[in-house]
Amino acid sequence: MNYVDKYKEINSSFKKTFVFNFGSEAGFFSEYNNMVLAILYCLVNKIKFVLYSDNSKFKYNKGWTDYFKSFCDEVNDGFHEKYNLRQVEPYNIMSLKGKIKKVFIDVYKYLKKYDYLTYDLWNEFHNNNMKNNIYSIPNLFINDNLQNACSKLIKMTWRYNDDVLLFINKTKKEIKLHGDYIGFHIRTGDKYMESNILLVSEYINKSEKISNIKKAFVLCDDYNVFIDLINRHKEWSFYTLCRLSEEGYVHNDFVKLDKEIRKERLLRLFASMDILNEAKYFIGTYSSNPGMFMGMRSPEKTYGIDYDKWLIW
Repeated sequence: MNYVDKYKEINSSFKKTFVFNFGSEAGFFSEYNNMVLAILYCLVNKIKFVLYSDNSKFKYNKGWTDYFKSFCDEVNDGFHEKYNLRQVEPYNIMSLKGKIKKVFIDVYKYLKKYDYLTYDLWNEFHNNNMKNNIYSIPNLFINDNLQNACSKLIKMTWRYNDDVLLFINKTKKEIKLHGDYIGFHIRTGDKYMESNILLVSEYINKSEKISNIKKAFVLCDDYNVFIDLINRHKEWSFYTLCRLSEEGYVHNDFVKLDKEIRKERLLRLFASMDILNEAKYFIGTYSSNPGMFMGMRSPEKTYGIDYDKWLIW
């Protein structure tokens, strides 16, 4: 029995059920990172993890399986689009409308045998206290800290479907990046609203403290960042999949794009993340979700320039 089948067997054995709403509220890696944390939380607490992605902003036709292979049961009832969110929509529980809404949700959960929705457990798994534990799940060969436990769950869930795998492999070959290199993730776009953008030179300085390599693949959402690196550090060789036309990722703009454009950008993002994962070292920001992701996927070679240690963001 392979790892995924073993997970399915364990997951299906639990009596209580949690339905995770994937892709409807935030950027891809915010959704993915929290999904991984939720899977681990459910394993520890013996709760069956079920996925809902029918309303995902990344959906092309089906949702999760547009890009990845299935790893758990999925549901597609429209209830989750409105009522299964990260946080409960505020309402006055004392009002008639509030009472009706609560009864409706409670009855629906009872009839469908949903014990928990996303908001019920959000503050449990999206919690930096998760870092303080050692996770022991012998049947899945997990006996480690949070990052390394999540690394195994990423290997289980980050499995492209056949069509996507062909595209990813073709794209990686076209970049013609050989030998050892450093991986950089430099985020601009709507991150201006969330944290201070660090100068590109800080990535170079960090890299030169840990390695003599002067070749880097750069994941960025603004081509001007890539040009800035080239102009400032001529002794380096830089590669990217970022397009000349890209001037920063803003999630609210992304979700309004035609689904073909969204799909193409997501596939380039996935290819970029795989290229970063194959780098000798990865340097990014732990306060960005790709940085948080890399800190779980490959913690042994990931460095942050904003925080010394990985954190749940």
